[in-house]
Amino acid sequence: MNHANTLNEQSVSTILAWAAERQSPISASLLTEGRWCILRSHLMQYDPAGHALKILYPFVAEEGRQPEITVGQELGISLRRGHKKCVFVCRVLMRQSDHSDSGQRVDCLILRAPRQMRELQRRVYQRVIIPEDRFVAVRLWQGSLPSQGEPCWPICSGRAANISLGGVLVDIRSDQNPRLGVGELVGVEITHMPSKPPLALEAQYRHCLMTGPERMGLGLQFLGLEHDRPNRTSIAELAEFVRGLRAAGARIDRED
Repeated sequence: MNHANTLNEQSVSTILAWAAERQSPISASLLTEGRWCILRSHLMQYDPAGHALKILYPFVAEEGRQPEITVGQELGISLRRGHKKCVFVCRVLMRQSDHSDSGQRVDCLILRAPRQMRELQRRVYQRVIIPEDRFVAVRLWQGSLPSQGEPCWPICSGRAANISLGGVLVDIRSDQNPRLGVGELVGVEITHMPSKPPLALEAQYRHCLMTGPERMGLGLQFLGLEHDRPNRTSIAELAEFVRGLRAAGARIDRED
C-alpha cells in the first residue's frame, strides 16, 4: 500500500470540489521571517475553470503573532478526507473581502489551485513506538539545521522513542536538557538507516516528560512537511519510514 500517493490532476480536481462543497476545515503552514506559522482556515470555493481556490483568511492555530500573508507566498495545506489526509502547496494570488453564508463580511485569500496533491493514510499520523533494541539516533540544533559545511554543534542528542508524521519523542539524558521554550524551533536529524542519509526536518518544541531515572523525553512537532524544500526530508520519505516501523512491529506481533 502506498502511504504517500501522488494524485493525478483529475483526482485533485475531484477532491477540491468535494472539499469546497463541504467547506472543509484546513490546516496551513507558512514560512515567514524565518519562522513557521501553523494556521487554521476552511475552503470556501473552488473554481476549476480559473484553477483557483478561495479560503477564509487563515488565523494562527495557537497563541502567537498573526502573520501578514502576501501575494506570491506559498501555503502548505492539509485537509482530511475520510481515513486519508490530502496535502498540497498553493501560491497566494490575492486578498479580497467577501461575505460569509451568514452575510458577515470576511477577509479571504485567493490561491492558485494545486496541480499536484499527495494523499496519505491517516495512520501514519498515529505514533509508532520504536523497540528498545532498535536505536534510531536523533540530534537537535537550535533554530534550524546548520547549512552544509557550517561548523555548528547540536544542542543535544539521543534516540527516538516514538514517531509519527506529526512529530517525535526524543529520549535524552536529563543532564543534556536543552531547556527549550514551548514553540521554540529546532532542526532535527534522524539517523534511521546506517546506509542512508539521515532524515532532515524542522520542528517546534511542545513538551517534556521524565521517562526514567536520569532520562527525559522531548516532544517535538514537525513543521512544514507539505513543502518540498532543498536538503529537507519530504513528507513521502518520512511517511515511508513510519510505515516501515509499523509494518515491522506488526510482523513481530504476529511472530509472538
